[in-house]
Amino acid sequence: MTPQQRMLSVCFLLVSVTCRTYGSGVVQPFKGLGYYVRSNCPFTLTRFTHNRVEYDITIRRGDSGLLVQVEITMNKVRTVLQNGSILVEKKSVSLPYDHTYQHIFQYGIYTRLRSSLLPLSVTWRSVPGGIDSLWVRGYIIMSPTAQIN
Repeated sequence: MTPQQRMLSVCFLLVSVTCRTYGSGVVQPFKGLGYYVRSNCPFTLTRFTHNRVEYDITIRRGDSGLLVQVEITMNKVRTVLQNGSILVEKKSVSLPYDHTYQHIFQYGIYTRLRSSLLPLSVTWRSVPGGIDSLWVRGYIIMSPTAQIN
């Protein structure tokens, strides 16, 4: 490795960013202060495009405050978490599940969906009546002097 290559290899950082929701309506965005939303209307937890691939995560809480439906769309593949089931493209799947664009597997007491297109994962904990916690974790490469907006 040349000195220039060594210098290049230390000039970038891999930074983890997390967005989460838990309890009966607490939402912690990727950046900024958390807030509380108590509603049984569907709303978008996060949506973004990376390299022309669209990602969208929509959640809906029930009257108890637990998440009763989560829709995860990655590269036009729609995954729905509802009633303790996981549906990919409207078909029930069992774990572990491997697809071209995503892998879904048990992760201790949690279930994790990992994208194979970019460093992104969605992790949740199912309990009787719904999902009590869900978080989206991504990794970005940035220079040490950059700031996350």
